[in-house]
Amino acid sequence: MAPTTIAILGAKGGVGTSLFSANLAIYLATIGKRVLAIDADPSGADLRAMLGIGPRVAPYVAPTPAFGAEGSSATALDCDSVNTLPSREPVDGPIASLQLLDAGLSEPHRGSARRSSLRELGRRVAKQDADFAVVDLGSAATDAAIRFWCAAPHRLALTMPEPNAVAGLYRLVRKTFAAMALERVSEERQRDALHAALTKAGQTPAPSDIAALVHQEWPDLGHALQDCMNTLQFPFIVNQARMRADLELGDQITVAVRRRYGVPLKYLGYVEHDDAVRTSSRKRRPLLLESPGSRASRNIEKIARRLFASQDSRRDRAPWRDVPPSSHHDVLEVERGATDEEIRRAYKRMCGVFDQENLVTFGLLDAEGVDTARARIDEAYDVLLDPARRRPYEISVFPEADETKAEAEQEQVPAGELPPAPSITPDTEFGGALLRAVRESQGTSLQQISERTKVSLNYLRCIEEDEFDQLPAAVYVRGFVTEVAKCLRLDPEQVSQSYLRRYKARMEDQGQSA
Repeated sequence: MAPTTIAILGAKGGVGTSLFSANLAIYLATIGKRVLAIDADPSGADLRAMLGIGPRVAPYVAPTPAFGAEGSSATALDCDSVNTLPSREPVDGPIASLQLLDAGLSEPHRGSARRSSLRELGRRVAKQDADFAVVDLGSAATDAAIRFWCAAPHRLALTMPEPNAVAGLYRLVRKTFAAMALERVSEERQRDALHAALTKAGQTPAPSDIAALVHQEWPDLGHALQDCMNTLQFPFIVNQARMRADLELGDQITVAVRRRYGVPLKYLGYVEHDDAVRTSSRKRRPLLLESPGSRASRNIEKIARRLFASQDSRRDRAPWRDVPPSSHHDVLEVERGATDEEIRRAYKRMCGVFDQENLVTFGLLDAEGVDTARARIDEAYDVLLDPARRRPYEISVFPEADETKAEAEQEQVPAGELPPAPSITPDTEFGGALLRAVRESQGTSLQQISERTKVSLNYLRCIEEDEFDQLPAAVYVRGFVTEVAKCLRLDPEQVSQSYLRRYKARMEDQGQSA
């Protein structure tokens, strides 16, 4: 049976594809898998050194007298002994069940006059007897390498906290989308139209841009490209992370690419900068064998487990949020029922991502684009944090039943007639009267809260009237109050804890069990 291919591709030279590929192969071999590590980097074969396998060298022969001189003798040299080109056959690795195969992309195989191709490599891999084939593609993002990477059942892109490496990752995203879009479009006329659009746009435009351009003349093709954007699988990691900002880089890249390209990347983690990597390299030993307890080794093992997690898990299938695209909630990446505190945290996070000094924007947005994104974030924050503006906005944006929408419009109180919002601090104790004051200041009725939270009107009235003896057990009251707090955009933890203290104290005074 043909081995399962794992393709590793770098965003630029020096990001560590050989290091990661070698140690991923070591990890798989240590858990009992038969692994074939393949060096397919056209810029140079480094995988051999990362596995601790020495290069083939010609034998040393002591100097002899010049030809024709007295005392000259024949040497043991021949053409085969001085030929240092790689063999076509796999060689044994540093541990059992691991072999190394040189793909012949950087230099020809022994006995061949030309270098091999990735297409030939694919046919050779299919004939190998192994469980996994870990293919190090290096950082040469040619069309052939991108197609090979996209066709692999498991694939991974590497970047690092450097401007060129981040910009290189964005280039890989664009190239991957273009390759997969051309692969999916089967109708000849649509394929020609997509080819023409990509050519005019410079071959690798932003996925969202090319989808919008094509949609103008080919709506069906535009929808197909949108589906391709939503289902694009692009796993990546950040290597050589040093500072806290480096540890957060992957999550920020995911947010920025989703907002600019419309593509949901899959961030699998980071590999910390570790002196053990240099030490193991100098000793010519694989990292996982020389320093299995080092930070970098643990990071690689964790990423390996995530890489092989099911691609069809619920987290991957389900949308990350249920809000209309381009809405204020979508811009801040919050749910409809987000509290004020959640909105503030989301605003701070998004401002940190779209900052002129942030490494994430390099190669993705120019200065004007960053300013535009920040203006959109500021607008969303101002609207969602103002109860008088948020309620009408949500009514207009979120789909609701006609009767519910009409009822909400009738119950809506003009902004000028709303009572002032009560002052709330982190030490505020919440009771029924305060919850009612917050609700009325937002122009929200009990009926609306009941429809959103699915808590009966009777229980909601008892909560606001502090009629504790009419409420159920404490575990249910906690759930009711938490949902009410979310609906009113309050801190659910603070509201539920303070209300439950009042509830339990009253029940104890009455001699009842809470």
